[in-house]
Amino acid sequence: MHRCPDSSVRRPRVMYLDLDLHFSDAVSEAFLDSSATALGPQILTLSIHHSTPGFFPHSYLATLRDPSADRFDPFTLSMPLDRGATDATFARIWPSVERVKEAFRPEVLIVQCGVDGLAGDSHAIWNWSLNDGEGSLGWCVDRICNQWGCTVLMLGGGGYNHPNAARAWTYLTSIALRRPLARDADIPDHAAFPLYAPSFTLDVPAGNAPDQNGDAYLDEITTYFHEVARMIEERMSTCT
Repeated sequence: MHRCPDSSVRRPRVMYLDLDLHFSDAVSEAFLDSSATALGPQILTLSIHHSTPGFFPHSYLATLRDPSADRFDPFTLSMPLDRGATDATFARIWPSVERVKEAFRPEVLIVQCGVDGLAGDSHAIWNWSLNDGEGSLGWCVDRICNQWGCTVLMLGGGGYNHPNAARAWTYLTSIALRRPLARDADIPDHAAFPLYAPSFTLDVPAGNAPDQNGDAYLDEITTYFHEVARMIEERMSTCT
């Protein structure tokens, strides 16, 4: 993705949504303040990630920044989550994601499907599952691909449990094709088959580590993004 020069012709609005465990530092920094064009904002970035002192990558953009600050850019956004994020956590924050999307009204959605937040990854930080229950990775991607009404480009990302990454990207592709595979589907025999033990099926079940994303913090996210969405709507109301 490259910053587009100003033009008298409005280009499609693009929303970049990053689901990787790590903050989307390069993309977010590339388009920071890019909304200050004659034709209005063209690109919005939103990264949902883990953020804690010492966790890579360090960036002031990875936090919930003060919307009242002079240099705050409502089109470069972060939604940091603490350890143990579950499907229920994502179900709580997802209305805020959709609120931002509705405020920006993108025609194109680029979703980075990092799977290092799934349970079983070597980072061992989140409890996210692959299945189709509310708040799961599969559920989120189904809403993006099949309910948001945008042109969608799906990208890969992090994922350090290789069998689980293969499971996830296979399942997510089937969702995008509207031919979802059964999560209890057997893994076919191949050279790496032993790596899929003990289940030898497609599913990646949720973890059971304590979820440190408490009600107070999730309510703070809801309030924060309600205000940010209002700022986006105000800015978009002046654009064609």
